[in-house]
Amino acid sequence: MLAIGAICLGATAATAKTYCVHTAAELQAALTDAGSSGTASNQDNTVRIAPGTFTTSGAAFSFGSLSGFSLTLEGGYNSACSSQDATPGVSVLDGGNLTQVLSIQSKGDITIRHLTIQNALYNGSAGGGAAIAMNGADPATLAIFDSNVVRNNVDGFASGGLTVFGLGTVHIENNLFTGNSSPAAAAFSTSMNDGSTIYITNNTISANTNTGSNNMITAIGGGGAIGHVSNTVSYGNHGTGAYDFYLSGFEQVDFVHDAYTSITGATAPGSSGNLIGTDPQFVAADNFHLRSTSPLLRAGTLTPAGGLPVVDLEGNPRSVAGFVDIGAYEDTDVIFANGFDPG
Repeated sequence: MLAIGAICLGATAATAKTYCVHTAAELQAALTDAGSSGTASNQDNTVRIAPGTFTTSGAAFSFGSLSGFSLTLEGGYNSACSSQDATPGVSVLDGGNLTQVLSIQSKGDITIRHLTIQNALYNGSAGGGAAIAMNGADPATLAIFDSNVVRNNVDGFASGGLTVFGLGTVHIENNLFTGNSSPAAAAFSTSMNDGSTIYITNNTISANTNTGSNNMITAIGGGGAIGHVSNTVSYGNHGTGAYDFYLSGFEQVDFVHDAYTSITGATAPGSSGNLIGTDPQFVAADNFHLRSTSPLLRAGTLTPAGGLPVVDLEGNPRSVAGFVDIGAYEDTDVIFANGFDPG
């Protein structure tokens, strides 16, 4: 492998580069090198993050590209970046309670997986934990935000945990959003242009706080965008008059086999199978696995719009014995809950 400074660089294909990073400085150097001003701007790039906590220094970890090529940012790798551990918390991006954590602007596909994004303090704009700007003109451009823990991020403007905006197809799946706060959209928001499609699947959203009154925990917005929310639980969030989901009225959003307390705005036809105002019975206030008595067990749909993830937040099979749970965690012991052993 070649080396630039302390960053491992390897050409995995003629038009792709893989970085293996071990420090915060290496992470930012890789993102810069893969971006518009870097040596690898005109190719697809992957940044693999080794174990540890990577703390920002004065500004968010940032990436910007006008090339239209893709960026994949993945945590959970070992020090050689040769194997991956799906257990949450292996690779942590931390704002140090001083800055935004992650800022991505691209015309190409973006994938962010297996990261813990935490401890942002941001007032500049929306998205203290992470902000993804999809700046291209193609609605087929992908933003995939998968199997991440987004926690304890504070934004003084809006969208404490995550914001995604622009034009494209968005998949937000298998994530835990907890402990985030902002005046509105404490957990996350999407603000997508006409022609965009948003898939929100198998997420757990709990213990987030709106600091403004009569505002939402999650906002699904855009002028003419289409949204699908499936197998997602939003419960136990805080704030005066807070409601779980806000629908702006310009887009069509259906809710299928979700668990929540309240929505403002009209859901699209086809919404069904939802558990409204039902206690999901989390294991504890800071443990969002489901108890064996939870009504969310086996209550999801196996055929959500956009497809069912293969594994859950912890890397366990996403469906067990032909059933799927609501939320980010799959209970792999549920097949024995009623004394039934399929042998």
